[in-house]
Amino acid sequence: MSTPRPHGDTQTPLEGFEARLQDAFAWANEHGREITAGLLIALLVGAIAAGVFEWRSQRREAAETEFAEIGTRFASAMGSTADDYYVQEPANAEQAKKAREAALAEFDAFAAQHAGTPLAALAGIKAAELEVDLGQLDAADTRLQKLAESLDPNDPRRAIALRLRGYALDQKGQTLAAGEAYEAAARVESYAARALVWISAGDAYARANEPARAIASYREAIAESPDLAQGARLVDRMAIQQAKLDAAAPPALAAPAATEAAPPAK
Repeated sequence: MSTPRPHGDTQTPLEGFEARLQDAFAWANEHGREITAGLLIALLVGAIAAGVFEWRSQRREAAETEFAEIGTRFASAMGSTADDYYVQEPANAEQAKKAREAALAEFDAFAAQHAGTPLAALAGIKAAELEVDLGQLDAADTRLQKLAESLDPNDPRRAIALRLRGYALDQKGQTLAAGEAYEAAARVESYAARALVWISAGDAYARANEPARAIASYREAIAESPDLAQGARLVDRMAIQQAKLDAAAPPALAAPAATEAAPPAK
């Protein structure tokens, strides 16, 4: 007669697991309706989340298309094509004025409709650019100031807005304020064209008779892009501003008169 095989080390744990599994099946049978409802809710939540994501994606793509179409219509109204890198200025001044006014109204409407989105900020910048071209400098200045204040300090769109504001202020004759706007734009570290804006700041400060600030701005441009600085002859510009500083400096104190020689001893 064969000897009964002793129990293995895993037999008792296995029996415990099987017992828990049977309990789980029994609980599931008793609560089938609740489980089904929970699964349906989870599926519904997942479907809603996917739907919201898809809706947002489609809305974003539609907004991008709408934004691009405004630019295309403006270029066409100006007599340019989509392949032109720059929008050409038509010979007919009235044609250009009407094209800019129409595009300005469209960008305004777009910014209002898509308020709070990245494209809305870009639409505001485009609208301000059109205002500058139309000679509406005060409106552009106000728009760009509000836009810059609404954006994150390190947002490159803020730098673009401030750079354009600097140009608008310069056109208004507010040269010192223009230099300060350019400088604020150049301090946005995420902006790629910082060296160019530092040069604009330096030039504005130079014209505003602020040679020390002009030199400081030129130095920043040199540190940012030595090659660009060399091409722009910034060292020469700094020398001109330094000469202004030297000329404005108070004259050095005169050297004390030499002591008269004592009479020779008798």
